[in-house]
Amino acid sequence: MRSLVRRSQRSFRPAALLGLFLMLSALAGCGSGYGPYPATALEANERVLRARGALERAKSDPLANEVRVDLQRAEAWIVTAETDVRQKEANERADLYLTTAEGHISMIQTHYARRRAEDKLAKRRDQSLAPPEGMTGPEGAP
Repeated sequence: MRSLVRRSQRSFRPAALLGLFLMLSALAGCGSGYGPYPATALEANERVLRARGALERAKSDPLANEVRVDLQRAEAWIVTAETDVRQKEANERADLYLTTAEGHISMIQTHYARRRAEDKLAKRRDQSLAPPEGMTGPEGAP
């Protein structure tokens, strides 16, 4: 029995070393291939325009009143970033403002999607609990 344990330990070492080598070589190769963070890959002016467009679509949604405060916050972040970009100070600070605004807009869109899904679920639940057509009484008598 002891020889089986030793034999499996000996065969494990090369496999473990090979796995470790492959993992380290993969990690070393992946570090430089990704490029810049996607949010900063666009110019600041283009990001401001995209954020403004997304904000306007979010404001025009019928559920906009439910997230009025978040819409105002997102607009404030966009205005602050826009001011920095206009003053030719587009730097990490403007990037941070735009990223925050984009996060708020994403949160708002998620709220809209959740509310629509809840409404759809409630309608389906009501339809499934409703009695079939033609049955009006408690025992199904018309």
